[in-house]
Amino acid sequence: MEEMRFWVQRVYMQVGSHWEPAVDVCEDDEAYYVIVDVAGVSENDLEVEYHPNGLLIVRGVRRPPLVSAGVQYLVLEIPYGSFERRIPLPSAINADGITAEYRSGLLQIRIPKKASSEQARLLTIKP
Repeated sequence: MEEMRFWVQRVYMQVGSHWEPAVDVCEDDEAYYVIVDVAGVSENDLEVEYHPNGLLIVRGVRRPPLVSAGVQYLVLEIPYGSFERRIPLPSAINADGITAEYRSGLLQIRIPKKASSEQARLLTIKP
């Protein structure tokens, strides 16, 4: 049993380490969407920050569910600890309209696109 515990600690123990949640980015005609897989992270442990240079930062902490005296993990494959994801955004967005919603372990961030007043036009080629 002692050999098993030593192996588990060396191979699987990740408590307190840095990890990166999976991220999907998609778009429709009106907005970009960033979907972050943060299952097991409390809404109070999440933070979303937008920087005017076009950078979206999602950070947080996933805490182990069983932290009490006498509990010893034998296998620990789920990463715990702090995380941070930096997602560069296009410049043509409406930063004031960014919203975030957390449901069923997924953080969905909606980033509205700026309405474009410009339309395609044919250019004349000068001889």
